[in-house]
Amino acid sequence: MAVGNIEIEMKFRVDEKIFLKAKDLLNKTSRFVKTSHQTDEYFTPSHRNFLSLDFPIEWLSLRKRDDKQLINYKHLNLVNPREVLFSDEFETVIEDIEKMKNIFSSLDFRSLVTVDKKRDIYIYNDEFEVVLDFVRDLGYFMEIETIKDFGSVENARYRIMEFAKSLDLNESNIEHRGYPLLMLEKDILQ
Repeated sequence: MAVGNIEIEMKFRVDEKIFLKAKDLLNKTSRFVKTSHQTDEYFTPSHRNFLSLDFPIEWLSLRKRDDKQLINYKHLNLVNPREVLFSDEFETVIEDIEKMKNIFSSLDFRSLVTVDKKRDIYIYNDEFEVVLDFVRDLGYFMEIETIKDFGSVENARYRIMEFAKSLDLNESNIEHRGYPLLMLEKDILQ
């Protein structure tokens, strides 16, 4: 949920115990929005391979959000070579995802990986969207994203981390890689 096409979020890799404890706490302190099944198929153009960098900074995906279909482009802005500061994100609804795949194929875009997840979405204090994800083949994650303008990216990231501590998360839980990169790395290791 980008605010003004800028997404400021932090992702945390957690085990099932932390995941369930956070879910219990969020059910008491936050507004539950919904549970969603989401799939994201990621693509790269052959003429400009997004994977040519050690840490890809661009992602193009076709997304299914329950009964909604979307196209999404994300450009990561890094604070160092492997840490995301924030993302420029552009997304819009599309009518027919299969026709979009045909367009991609005709333009020589190739499919990279599909991420399949079950997501519980919460809103905390009209400041953060908190999502609890179970990602098939990867495990448990939490994402905390700003839905309020905190004045600067740095201040927003500080506020996310302060809130994360209340959920028993710390710096060691931060996962800088996105789901598509984690899936690709997992596939390489198998």
